[in-house]
Amino acid sequence: MKRLILILAAAILWGVIVFSMAPAEIYKYQDENGNWHFTDTPPGATDYDAEPIKGMNTRKSGLEDLKKALYEKFKPSTPIETAAIATVSIESDIGSGSGFFITANGYILTNKHVLRGDTELFKRADKALDTIDNRLETIDEQFDAEKERLQEFKQYLDEYIQTIDAMPEGDRKNREKQRYEIERRLYESQRRDYQAKKSEYESRKTTYEEQKSDYRYTTSAAALTRNFKIILKDGESLYAYLVSESKTHDLALLKIDGYQTPFIRPGDIGRLSQGDRLYAIGSPVGLRDSVSNGIFSGFENNCIKTDAKIYPGNSGGPLIDQNGRVIGINSFKKLTRHFEGLGFAIPIDVALKEFRQHIE
Repeated sequence: MKRLILILAAAILWGVIVFSMAPAEIYKYQDENGNWHFTDTPPGATDYDAEPIKGMNTRKSGLEDLKKALYEKFKPSTPIETAAIATVSIESDIGSGSGFFITANGYILTNKHVLRGDTELFKRADKALDTIDNRLETIDEQFDAEKERLQEFKQYLDEYIQTIDAMPEGDRKNREKQRYEIERRLYESQRRDYQAKKSEYESRKTTYEEQKSDYRYTTSAAALTRNFKIILKDGESLYAYLVSESKTHDLALLKIDGYQTPFIRPGDIGRLSQGDRLYAIGSPVGLRDSVSNGIFSGFENNCIKTDAKIYPGNSGGPLIDQNGRVIGINSFKKLTRHFEGLGFAIPIDVALKEFRQHIE
């Protein structure tokens, strides 16, 4: 019943909000002299039969103009600076990365792994955890076996001293007492060693279990989270919600509501030539609002290849041309053994096609 009341209250509140946000129409009417008049007074409030003009209203959109505010603050003078204004940092349960506005109404493109983490890395981590768990199980069995051996040793010593006590006084009893004392000291040494090792092992195991639990919780939360913190160029933080994730590409689409946003227009990948200058914008290693430059090297495995430096944190950010048009989404860095790593980006055409139903 309480839940029903809350739902009804929310519905009423929503109705009030929707009603209060309804745009005021512009009306027109003609007076007795044939002159047309325009007013925001609805029909019935005047002596004339006013009719609405479709598509016109007197109220503002109600959207906060982020683009205007950021442009006024940073006054971009180059296409690169303009694109940087539309680039954001993204924080998730699993880490951080970059993204950028692709429309004026708040849609943001980024990498899926920025939001969910690197699935291949998770698989390797899970495999490593399984190996550790198996090893810990073996060690537990070894400690149990050692504990049982020490218990048997102690029982042997107890029975031995009882036998000695029952002996008549003499040289033999004295020799057995000396032997017993040697055995007892050996037992005490082994018991202390066992307790020290077991204590250290239990402490490390507890730390491991806590860290594993945190890891499991974080990865599980990352897989379920639908809202993410974004940070604008001026440091302001907002929250974007997940609209869609690609099943076939490392791509995700976020959105913020209630804002007019700066955005980067798509470039024409077909006009790229080897040697063309490119720029990667993002937040590498936690440094927000950074730009690195390079050239277009070609394509590899349907990805744009460039020598523009792409570091951790650049993922999800835009790869733009000299005109400030986005031609790709920075995705990862492929390292070679003898050469500086090459950056790779998913072509913007792939992202636009993937999320066409949303951003068109």
